[in-house]
Amino acid sequence: MRAHFTTEIETVPKIKNSYSTILRAIGQELEARGLKTFELRPDGDVYIVACGYQEPPSATPVTLHYSWEDIEDLDRAGRAKRRKLSPPKEFVTLVQIFRAVGGYLDKNQCRLIAISNNHLASKELILQVEYQTADGERIVDDRTGSTIYDLCVSMYKQRGKFMAVADRFAYWRRKAG
Repeated sequence: MRAHFTTEIETVPKIKNSYSTILRAIGQELEARGLKTFELRPDGDVYIVACGYQEPPSATPVTLHYSWEDIEDLDRAGRAKRRKLSPPKEFVTLVQIFRAVGGYLDKNQCRLIAISNNHLASKELILQVEYQTADGERIVDDRTGSTIYDLCVSMYKQRGKFMAVADRFAYWRRKAG
């Protein structure tokens, strides 16, 4: 992992929901459309994704705009679909990567500036995440496949612990009712 630090502070849009939810919903949409190259940026109340169908680096002829309502609709549809499917066998799908990056941003109280897989300096890098810390520091974080994998596995384990607690809570509610 290689991180670049700058002291430049830029206005970044506020989040309405958690980044893990927002990015997972957008990742599901990109994956469903078969889009492989992307450059995602929040812009006010909209997330703009320049994307393409070829492996990165490549042209991004498709531009998608996601409003809060779009993201909520995508999240709702994704939740309904996930209830019907078995748990994922792979940790490193686009959906899982976006969700894990969102979880990292949420956990560290950072604001997203951009995510891209298109203009990376080397073949071993998979993703570039640009964000602003709670202290106002702007960071450009280049992620390799192994760090993305570790992030995805960590998010999967956290989700497993959360689901175990939720299952116990549902059991207690059924017993009490």
